[in-house]
Amino acid sequence: MQLVEHALELQRRATVWVINPQDVASTARFKEKRGAPFTFLADETLEVVNLYGIYHTQHEEHGHIPYPVTFIVKPDGTVAWRFLGLKPRDRPKIEDVIQTLDAIKERV
Repeated sequence: MQLVEHALELQRRATVWVINPQDVASTARFKEKRGAPFTFLADETLEVVNLYGIYHTQHEEHGHIPYPVTFIVKPDGTVAWRFLGLKPRDRPKIEDVIQTLDAIKERV
């Protein structure tokens, strides 16, 4: 998880939340396995996934399968940047995330 490798650098610039589309216990295991210092939130009912429409398929057994998405939200609550992955392992380049955070900070 690239976010963990750059945790200190990211946390100097922003508050990082990871929203996992699983139950609380699975989310806790996911966080522990990666040694992530961020706040993890479980979206077991897929409320956030459905709210933002970030699912790409309906699987008979599993329901909506969400896209991996990264949002950068400005202090005023507006979305400044979004990365939408098309495959389960797609993630933004950490350099792009840091560059965007720095640009927001310069404007605030």
